[in-house]
Amino acid sequence: MNNPPNEGMRQLLTGYRNFFNGNPVRKGFCALHAEQIADTQNPHSMVVSCFDSRVCPEAIFDTNDGHICVHRNMLNQIDKDDFSMVASLRFAVKNLQVENIVILGHSDCNAVAKLKHLEELPPELRAWLDRTHTCYRGDTLEEAVKNNVLDQLAHLQSIDFVAQDVASRGLKLEGFYFHIDDGRMERYNAARGEWEFVSTEASDAR
Repeated sequence: MNNPPNEGMRQLLTGYRNFFNGNPVRKGFCALHAEQIADTQNPHSMVVSCFDSRVCPEAIFDTNDGHICVHRNMLNQIDKDDFSMVASLRFAVKNLQVENIVILGHSDCNAVAKLKHLEELPPELRAWLDRTHTCYRGDTLEEAVKNNVLDQLAHLQSIDFVAQDVASRGLKLEGFYFHIDDGRMERYNAARGEWEFVSTEASDAR
């Protein structure tokens, strides 16, 4: 098992179970709720997700507005040369003091699939996707996506201010893999070096 989850991770896991079991508590944002979050935000987690329109972190983790920060790009990349990515990370870690950074990969990832055909892509796509071409190590698509999640977690660790907060205040770096076809989700167990399905039992507090 992973280490016991902090409160933010417990909320994410509970929210996922709500989503999976068809009992979401998330309130759709509208003007009636606006004044509740108008003055401040206090998110417990940052989620770095792929650009795929079928993967919505706020829905998957059943979170209300103001509870998580989401940064999206193709292949959920952590790239030190991407100023938007690094600036978002720094603000989430240092200003908002999030408890967790989650890398969220998913099944049927078209971006990862295109890594086998980089030479056929337009230059903009080729330049961006080529940064993660090493995740395909003679593997299936699912294994390649999971490899990419682990690669991005390693990239997170290489960023000084992230590593500092991991050491000083217990910032958690987590990898998840979402199955689009049936809603199941796996979480990477770093201690065991294994992917494990997240329990969908409503009573499970892990």
